[in-house]
Amino acid sequence: MSVRNEKCVVLKNKRLSSDGYLIVLGSGEISRQTLPGQFVEIGCLGKDMILRRPFSVFDVSDNSISFFIKVIGKGSRWLSELPEGYVVDLIGPLGNGFSLYGGKSLLIGGGCGIASLNLLAERLKQSGGKTDAIFGFSRPEEIPHEVIAGFRRKADNVVVTVDSGDYSTLGNVVDRLGEVSLDNYENFYCCGPVRMLKALVPQLSARKTEVSLEARMACGIGVCYGCSINTVFSIKRVCIDGPVFRMEEVIWDEL
Repeated sequence: MSVRNEKCVVLKNKRLSSDGYLIVLGSGEISRQTLPGQFVEIGCLGKDMILRRPFSVFDVSDNSISFFIKVIGKGSRWLSELPEGYVVDLIGPLGNGFSLYGGKSLLIGGGCGIASLNLLAERLKQSGGKTDAIFGFSRPEEIPHEVIAGFRRKADNVVVTVDSGDYSTLGNVVDRLGEVSLDNYENFYCCGPVRMLKALVPQLSARKTEVSLEARMACGIGVCYGCSINTVFSIKRVCIDGPVFRMEEVIWDEL
């Protein structure tokens, strides 16, 4: 698999929650080569944005690639405001994605971290695997209901929880994880803020668990070492050694 550079036209830009957007771009080779958990680097042309920004791939088709993003900084704000027809510069697919294991899997996502789990859920379903999911958000208005509905078509059971607000299920993903029997699952896949992943370590580090890490990336191809982390094996770069790692190999106290 080789890294490609494409000029991609914005086909759709839709707001799905208070701060979440689904952005669909026309794509050829990148979309067809992308595996679950991989990402792309997008050239953002706004003011004071010299470096590309990494975004997890949400979904792909033969001629399109999509992203579910949360507006946090300048890059995501710029991307959320792009009109249809605008041309965006992409490099990808990048990084190592999730492993597709057999058996029953539990997906655990926090906030926009659910983006990297969508394509995984689709591929697990296609392979005949069974999947459940637990997704957490800070407030009810941050829930992207259209995205959650898509997950419900792929997974057998989807639980959505929020930290606070007027919602039927209150608490975080750790609370919800404590309500299920972990022995019912062979595999665990997690993506979300580092603090969420750290909170899951006591329950999941001894099990077959893969995590997708978020990191600041200047290049995305392993040249700058700006996204390096310490693991039990060696120093690794999130952009090319990850972003997916086995949970037990990450030295969490140093993140």
